[in-house]
Amino acid sequence: MAGSRRAYGSGRMTEQRKQIAATATRMTGAFSVDELAAACRREHCDAGVATVYRAVNAMVASGWLERVGERGGSVLYARCEAGDHHHHHIVCDGCGRTEIAECPVTIAPGAHDVGGFVVTRHDVTLYGLCPTCATDAGPGH
Repeated sequence: MAGSRRAYGSGRMTEQRKQIAATATRMTGAFSVDELAAACRREHCDAGVATVYRAVNAMVASGWLERVGERGGSVLYARCEAGDHHHHHIVCDGCGRTEIAECPVTIAPGAHDVGGFVVTRHDVTLYGLCPTCATDAGPGH
C-alpha cells in the first residue's frame, strides 16, 4: 500500500499502521484520535487507542496528517492536500468539514515589528459553519 508508506514517511510499517492509515483516508472532515480509533474498531482493526495515538503522531511527523484545530478539548486532524505552501484551515463546527484558507496574516517570518519579537512562525485556524451546516442552522445561526 504505497499511500500508507508515505503516511509514515520512512517510519516503521505494520499491518495495524496500514489499517489505521487506510481508515484515516476514509475519514471525512476533521477528526480526533478517539474518532479515528472508533472508526478503526468499526472496520475491525484490532489497534488499541494507544496504538492509534502513536500512529497519528507518526503521520503528523511525516506531514501526511495535519493538526487543524480543536473541538471539545480534543485536537483535530485532517489529511492535507495543500502540499508545502503556507496555508491555514477552516473547520466547520457542525460537521467537521475542512477547507484550505489562504493565510490572512501579513507579518512575514523574521519581521521585527510585533512588540520587538522576531516572528518565526504562526498558526491560524478559522472556525465557522460550512454552507450545508449554515443552511441547516437557519437564519441568524
